[in-house]
Amino acid sequence: MAGNVNHPAHYEASTSIECIEAMELMFGEQAVYDFCLCNAYKYIWRHKNKNGLEDLDKAEWYLNKASEMQEHADEWYGDEDDRYRLMKLLNSKKEERCRESH
Repeated sequence: MAGNVNHPAHYEASTSIECIEAMELMFGEQAVYDFCLCNAYKYIWRHKNKNGLEDLDKAEWYLNKASEMQEHADEWYGDEDDRYRLMKLLNSKKEERCRESH
């Protein structure tokens, strides 16, 4: 994935942890899980009007981060998880972009 997706320099500053890790420390894992789902949705929503495939890659990154937290999300929200619906939406948008580019 592109440099702006995994470990973007503008979020690494001069600390030994990344912004998302600091967010977990400040706001807790549940808040960061919800943030990841909302951010994934935002990137899927805007991808056609802004950064195209890069936005879909960013959405995927946030969904993967939410997946890492899945064990606790089941405790917070039960079995129904919006992450699965967002992942299906992301996959359909990526397939659509591939069809458009060919």
